[in-house]
Amino acid sequence: MLSSSVRRGADVAGFIAGLFVGAGAVTFVLVVVGSVLRAPFPAVVLQIMVAAAAVIFLLRELDVLSFPLLQNARLVPQFVTRIPFWGAVQFGAEMGTGMRTYSPTGLPHIMAVAILFLASWQEALLAGAGFAAARAMMLLTFALARDRMEADTAFYFTLPKMKVLFVVLAMPVVAMLVIG
Repeated sequence: MLSSSVRRGADVAGFIAGLFVGAGAVTFVLVVVGSVLRAPFPAVVLQIMVAAAAVIFLLRELDVLSFPLLQNARLVPQFVTRIPFWGAVQFGAEMGTGMRTYSPTGLPHIMAVAILFLASWQEALLAGAGFAAARAMMLLTFALARDRMEADTAFYFTLPKMKVLFVVLAMPVVAMLVIG
């Protein structure tokens, strides 16, 4: 479990710093690649592509569609505990990319597609910071919990029940991304 591996103050700070580094790197790459991909298309075509991707991922969240997400579902590596601070920074950067460990939702994929096809540099960096902050909140919740097992159980059983709420909350964001 991440909360037990990245427990000490310096490790938590390093992990959170790594999250922002990783998310910033991914958003940078998405904007650079997206700048090339979107060049030949009119804005309306890009908006339709992002809207279609968003609908597909939202339907997946509602269990109407079923397909695996791009993810690297691995456990917390041992180097996190062996290399104080820098191990946490490295793992945070890997998680900040969104390509490390299990991803319970496809909602960040909507943001990735929107960044790729529609976002400006500023919007991409804000989205990356938001992704990193959301992942940091998970760790901080565990770190501040009085009973970590109870917090882990709450996340495990409560989050799946909240999928519909997350979809409802994501819809206005998706609309703003597409409409611009």
